[in-house]
Amino acid sequence: MLRVDGVGKDFPTRSGPLAVLRDVSFDLAPGNALAVVGASGSGKSTLLHLLGTLDYPTRGAIELNGVDPFALPEPQLADFRNRQIGFVFQDHHLLPQCSVLENVLIPTLARKDAPADIANRARQLLDRVGLGHRLDHRPAELSGGERQRAAVARALVLRPALVLADEPTGNLDRTSASAVGELLLELAREHETMLVTVTHSAELAGRFPASKTMDDGRLV
Repeated sequence: MLRVDGVGKDFPTRSGPLAVLRDVSFDLAPGNALAVVGASGSGKSTLLHLLGTLDYPTRGAIELNGVDPFALPEPQLADFRNRQIGFVFQDHHLLPQCSVLENVLIPTLARKDAPADIANRARQLLDRVGLGHRLDHRPAELSGGERQRAAVARALVLRPALVLADEPTGNLDRTSASAVGELLLELAREHETMLVTVTHSAELAGRFPASKTMDDGRLV
């Protein structure tokens, strides 16, 4: 379960604190998905950074499966992030020198206790996203939609409790965007993963079982 309770985020400015998030609260259960829409500058990406433990909230609390990650010391927080949270960005961020399979396995490099069958899991995920025949290809040999599908597989390879997607279809044509959006939702349901996506796309948000609008730092 993801619990967000009264979260606010301020950034310092010369004229005083600037409130970017204001009293954001919601719960999300395993297997459920939430789309967050809103204008640029409304606070969507800031919210995603806090959920991903990449920044600290100024106020309020965030818990993931009963754990307050911000109470953890930095080494444990990094381990928690690696184990519990998967990321899908607007730009796939695949390493050009690595094969598709190697890119999907990158999150496992920080794990000394990665499962022995993790390479098989990566292959299964790549087969699930339609890239089973592209394991040894480099990112430059893939289409934009294929690169983003590889990024989805990478986000799921360690079975995270929460997947965060930041404009995951923003750089794709309409057909590829539709396929990637549907794939994200299908895999979240199949793996009982919580999914939070921020997007400008009304079409993508309309596919989600729940959506909220970020308006001047408030989730409404």
